[in-house]
Amino acid sequence: MGREMKTAPSILACDFLHLQDEMIRAEHAGADWLHCDVMDGVYVPNISFGFDIISKIHSVTNLPLDVHMMTSVPEKYLQVLKDAGAFSVTLHNDVMETGKLIKTLEEIKSLGMKAAVSLKPKVSAEEVEALIPLCSMVLVMTVEPGFGGQKFMEDMLPKISAIRNMAEKTNPTLDIQVDGGIGTGTIGACARAGANVFVVGTASFRAPDMKAALSEMKSIAEQAVL
Repeated sequence: MGREMKTAPSILACDFLHLQDEMIRAEHAGADWLHCDVMDGVYVPNISFGFDIISKIHSVTNLPLDVHMMTSVPEKYLQVLKDAGAFSVTLHNDVMETGKLIKTLEEIKSLGMKAAVSLKPKVSAEEVEALIPLCSMVLVMTVEPGFGGQKFMEDMLPKISAIRNMAEKTNPTLDIQVDGGIGTGTIGACARAGANVFVVGTASFRAPDMKAALSEMKSIAEQAVL
């Protein structure tokens, strides 16, 4: 297989009263990326945090900031995201028509950031097949977006496999990310299906030992594809 397995702790699960300490803790624990969920209360029912928080995080860590825009008009904020230090920007495929989405993905790349597309559970793999060559990553939501702590949806595994099979033909280096209910009991199945970037919330920041938890999860993912 040979794909590098990466963990991306979700900062929604951290202790926001001690944000700087938590970001440093994640870095010391061996996180590969930090996953930042921006929610506007429109596209999803919840509201999380904005670009000033991302900028503050960027000022205290060297980890790549993986920004998931769960917002209705993400295209308005691409330069703001670049200025805040975003490494990668993920848009949902259903927030705009396809032509505009393609243009927005190209704009993300022109600003020097990685471009990615996210699929809600009800969106089929076929709906993003044409976008795979334009993306660095596809995010398969393994829960409904908007809230943490939900149960992993096993019926998303065939979708991961379908996207990996599509990518082998048009974009073999594509990262496939999964987000929702990821932990020691689910990460192996996701890796076997073709995922290699794992958003971990509760299982990382709220583990008794974050370093041990991330190490164990990465090891399970790596062993799953041997």
